[in-house]
Amino acid sequence: MSILLLFLGIIIGFLFWKIFAGKYEGDRLERSLRFLIKNYYIHLHHWLWSVILLVILFSLHIKIPFLYGILIGSIIQGLTYKDWYVIVYHKDR
Repeated sequence: MSILLLFLGIIIGFLFWKIFAGKYEGDRLERSLRFLIKNYYIHLHHWLWSVILLVILFSLHIKIPFLYGILIGSIIQGLTYKDWYVIVYHKDR
């Protein structure tokens, strides 16, 4: 049953971000988690904070397969963007 919940979570996490995140790179920046520091933005992509949360849950030995699946699906979807690796960039970009 755990593996089924994991896969169900992956599908739901992927589809959630596919529907509600931007359709392409730079779309919906107004809803992005970005911090302006001097002339640079630090962009915390949804896949990045999903990784952080997944590591925290795993390190605390919290085992909820469905939640793990949602986070894994979020990570997978976030990595489909061409700019997934751009975290720090100049504000004029």
